[in-house]
Amino acid sequence: MKNLKYITLSVMALGLSSCVGSPSHISNGENAKAVGHVNWQISNPINPEELINKPIPEDSVSIFFLRPQDNDPEQTSANIAINDRFQVSLHPGHYTQVYSCSGINRLSAEITGLKTNDLLANSIDFNLAPNSNYFFYVDVDNEGNSTIQEVTNEKALEYLQDKSYQSHQITRVVPNCPVAEPKPIPPVVEPAPVLEKEVSIELEVLFDNDKAIVKPQYYNEVQELAEFMQKYSNTTAVIEGHTDSNASDEYNQKLSERRANAIKYILISKFNISPDRLEAVGYGEQRPRATNKTAEGRQLNRRTIAVIRERVRVDQDGNQIIN
Repeated sequence: MKNLKYITLSVMALGLSSCVGSPSHISNGENAKAVGHVNWQISNPINPEELINKPIPEDSVSIFFLRPQDNDPEQTSANIAINDRFQVSLHPGHYTQVYSCSGINRLSAEITGLKTNDLLANSIDFNLAPNSNYFFYVDVDNEGNSTIQEVTNEKALEYLQDKSYQSHQITRVVPNCPVAEPKPIPPVVEPAPVLEKEVSIELEVLFDNDKAIVKPQYYNEVQELAEFMQKYSNTTAVIEGHTDSNASDEYNQKLSERRANAIKYILISKFNISPDRLEAVGYGEQRPRATNKTAEGRQLNRRTIAVIRERVRVDQDGNQIIN
């Protein structure tokens, strides 16, 4: 148990020493550091283009931080954070890369020597589009002030030419991006067929004398008209009502209108044809199709007709179009 405690404390001391940089415990080489018997590499010769061309996880962004080579002392290493999560203590002449979620990202940089542990110091919000690389130039001036500035891909490639990838880092940035709900695929809607020319349909709906009631035996006739209009869904229909010659012209006119409206009502209430596609008109006894001198002829004249045509539309220039 004593040995276990000793090892634990040694590791903790290593973590603190690597951040504070006490000269009595750290030995330095060109690309190596050591505390006691523990050694680690500061940099790795990673070609930045390999990271740039690497596939980016879905709904994530690839973020590069790069810092110029200068003569700033070790305590001016820049603590980089993303969304209040530590990424790296970036040394001069190095770059680092990490994945984060797309959308608003809060980036910050604060030098190690200030020892504030404020990961939101000097933070700036950037709106980052998914599946893209972003490059940020980190600089520390002579007074210890750090700045973050976004640079273009072309400029970043120029800056990265002489930079080493900083391998000595313990990132705590966790993308943990929300899973995007798949967008529903809209159904493929076939365009409605076009009615090339006006169609007149004689409805074999025969009315009793002086009546405007559609008998159930004639509902199939109305249904066939409804199905035709459903097929040609960009059409309108004028329902014409007619009478025989019994009674006065004025009376027959009103009776023919009631008959046309009876057909219109059934189309709307029973077969779900939109009211704005229907118009009812009456012609009284003006348009007989048989003689009014016989009972059989008068029965044939007590009828309705549907005149169907393609709906006329107007384009942006005000021209009438049929489509």
